[in-house]
Amino acid sequence: MDFYNLNRQLKNMEISIANYTTALPKALLSKAAKLAVRECDETEKGHFVAYVDEGEESYDVSLTLTPKGVVAAHTCDCKKGNSFCGHQAALLVQLAKGKQVKAVSKVKAKLNKAEALLETAGEVELKVWIRELLARNKDIELAFVHHFSAKQHEYTPEEAAQITRDAIKAVVKNKRTIEISELKRIVDLWTGIHAPIVQQYQAAAAEEAAFNNLHAVIKSCVEFNGKTNNTSTKIPKYIEGLLLQCTEYLNNLQDETAWTKGTGYFITRLKDDFGNVAMHYLAHLNSLFGISNPHRKAAIIERLIVHYSKNNPDRMYNGGAYTKMIFTIVQENGLFQQYQHVFKPIQFDNTYNLQLIKLLIEEGNFATAETFCTQQINSNFRDVYNIPYLELLKEIYTKQQKKGNLMKILSLLLPHTFDFSDFLYFSNTMPDGEEKKTWRTKILTKARNASSSNLKAVFFCFQLMEHENKFLKMIEYIDSYTPYTTVLHYFDKMAGADKAKLLMAIIQKSRSYYSSFSQDRKTEEACFPELLSVMIQCYTPDYLRAALLKQKQAAFFYSSGPFWEYMTKELLEENKS
Repeated sequence: MDFYNLNRQLKNMEISIANYTTALPKALLSKAAKLAVRECDETEKGHFVAYVDEGEESYDVSLTLTPKGVVAAHTCDCKKGNSFCGHQAALLVQLAKGKQVKAVSKVKAKLNKAEALLETAGEVELKVWIRELLARNKDIELAFVHHFSAKQHEYTPEEAAQITRDAIKAVVKNKRTIEISELKRIVDLWTGIHAPIVQQYQAAAAEEAAFNNLHAVIKSCVEFNGKTNNTSTKIPKYIEGLLLQCTEYLNNLQDETAWTKGTGYFITRLKDDFGNVAMHYLAHLNSLFGISNPHRKAAIIERLIVHYSKNNPDRMYNGGAYTKMIFTIVQENGLFQQYQHVFKPIQFDNTYNLQLIKLLIEEGNFATAETFCTQQINSNFRDVYNIPYLELLKEIYTKQQKKGNLMKILSLLLPHTFDFSDFLYFSNTMPDGEEKKTWRTKILTKARNASSSNLKAVFFCFQLMEHENKFLKMIEYIDSYTPYTTVLHYFDKMAGADKAKLLMAIIQKSRSYYSSFSQDRKTEEACFPELLSVMIQCYTPDYLRAALLKQKQAAFFYSSGPFWEYMTKELLEENKS
């Protein structure tokens, strides 16, 4: 299932309780129907959390719905990242059907018994028991305090950060290595104590005080995640979930001045206290971008570009990720032409660099594309890494009709690419003489030496022999690395040069065990009937049988190739039967 495209679908259209049966793929709905949803709870108006069981695994899922039933935010701790997964779909289906989601029977019986005892417990006895419970469990004590006292409290950033740290200490004290189960308890505790701060932000997304409290919470979570000695994604996903709860409220600000202020807080904080990029805020702005109108999209991109231009990503440990996300946003929205001047290559990131340079060439910005290619070539320590940049320089100089520059690039490319058309272009520009002969011999020698590991080199040698009408020499080039499809392609011309020599070259062609490239075996074997057919027309079946029997006597000295085995089966074994 294409979860990437499904996530883009969520950004481009509304998924709701009313339209989920048509908006979500049938495969996703089919999967959702097989999952068990339990302990569903509406923790606040429109925000639902539940456990979704898939086999022996259980996942924490949350959905935030607008008053009209539209999915405003969604999280799941499975491995699907930001995508709308089957677990979230299962919860949405339950909510759409209005079902009471029940826990498994074992838990249900236990809860019913506890509820019955709670109804009969005396007030004094119950308070004593709760007091003892809180004294033994600091995390429960903290949750209790904030549940009964925090709802109307106006927080400061210092308080928001402190309660985040208090929750950590309540669970693990001062431990450096945190178990996954402890992380889950911390995140569960955070969910409750952070709820009032998130709600206050949702109610005043344009107010700096509300943002500062939210920022203090997220900053504390990020700092704690950096100190834990584990690779769990629970905390990053928790931060992502917090921000997802805020996206719709920020987008719903109708006053443009208020919206500009609200988004500006995140842009201002894109650079953290260590001079690096707060990728969680950049991802949040990207999510906001996905649901914004065209005017606001343009405003977000413009401010992101201004921020990016004022900073130096090369000096940030996550500057590469910063650059690529900005680049992707610009490219996907057709704005590369407008902002092409702000992007530079990332050292040793060939995928991004080549994409950037190709776009520059498409825009006709040959000078910048040439500079970037040259920079990457000069910084590489192995020639093989230069090949894609040399190919781009070849394209640039071809379009600019810079013959001299093109010749230099082809001389560097040919020993790697063995492109015969480039060879001919280069050869035709050289005057006849010893220098041209020496150069031709040098390239051919390199191709022959590379034939054991480079299929292009094999093809080059045969193309050159065909071009020079040296078909007798071509027969000598048939070895264990030569594809049978190549033999078939040039069969008639080689047979015209020396039929007997060609037959022995084919029969004695051994199996290649040590080639570092792999010719498609099915393609090879598919040509065997046709190759045998043209050989029968050239030699007659009896002549071939005699040659096979002679070769069979000497088989001890050869590692028989697959076509020899095919011929033996077709001509000798069939005749014997």
